[in-house]
Amino acid sequence: MSAIVKKSKVDLECRDFNPEWEKYFFTERFGQAQCLICLKTVAVLKEYNVRRHWETQHQASSFASMSAAERKEAIVKLSGNLQKSTSLFRKQTIEADKVTRASYEVSRLLARRMKPFTDGDFIKECIMVVIDSLCPEKRSAFESVSLSPRTVCRPIEEMSDSVNDSLKTCCSIFDAFSLALEGDKSTNMMDTAQLAIFIRGVTAALQVYEEFLQLVTLHSTSTGQDIFDAVLQCVKQHSLDLSRLVCVTTDRAPAMTGKKKGAASLLVRLCEAAGHIQPIHKVHCIIHQESLCSKSANLTDVMSVVVKVVNSILSRSLNHRQFQVLADEVNAHYGDLLYFC
Repeated sequence: MSAIVKKSKVDLECRDFNPEWEKYFFTERFGQAQCLICLKTVAVLKEYNVRRHWETQHQASSFASMSAAERKEAIVKLSGNLQKSTSLFRKQTIEADKVTRASYEVSRLLARRMKPFTDGDFIKECIMVVIDSLCPEKRSAFESVSLSPRTVCRPIEEMSDSVNDSLKTCCSIFDAFSLALEGDKSTNMMDTAQLAIFIRGVTAALQVYEEFLQLVTLHSTSTGQDIFDAVLQCVKQHSLDLSRLVCVTTDRAPAMTGKKKGAASLLVRLCEAAGHIQPIHKVHCIIHQESLCSKSANLTDVMSVVVKVVNSILSRSLNHRQFQVLADEVNAHYGDLLYFC
């Protein structure tokens, strides 16, 4: 039985442009033969295709009646025009990329500083004032940078999606992870409860990552069940495997620490019901060291003296100024008292 020979496509064959085809007003461009008159290209680099295009499209044009010298001069002129238009298009593309990059950088700064999107217009107004004073000839270049609220919003959304995708990829390689939940009295300007979820994970190579996972808005109540549902939704969005959960750290809110209806307890019971062998530890971390120190019975005498001294210094302006001078003279690590006791 003879072997089946596959037919190769003609347009996939390696063919070179022949400089003699320039007499048909063709030039090579990106590996293809392009007509200098109508800027069309032929599918296959063959003289037959080039000649057929010339005869069917431009044989009756004024270029056909030119002499050899005139044709050569026209070819040089058309090639130069094509090169100029290409360079101009490339330059405009580069300038457009720079303008877009500048808009993204300003949007990133606004997001990092938690400024409103409407500040973009004010920033551009300030930039134009500076440009008019220092280099007015470059005003047109800066005018093309758009910083309207809608324009600022779009890059921030795209950067946010990129960060979320990177975070999901990072979470997918965790061999074990822990969650931290903070939502005690955390509200926005509209008194809407907010739940901050953090994650700490470790990979098989013992690389530890700590990331802010998500800020969840609780529109109605903020009970343990509400927090538990929000955590499950976050876990689902980031494709986390609860069988790898080893610890849950919460604040002191009853909705978090409740033995029966607390969010941490509900999460532990869910994992146990799913048959996860890995034990889950519950930790309540939001206990300030200063609070523990002040309530320690062994340090009562010391703390009472410290509080009395600090209050004596900060209650009088003269004492406070003299203390700052003393701290500066002895090169103290802190130049002032941290807080009023």
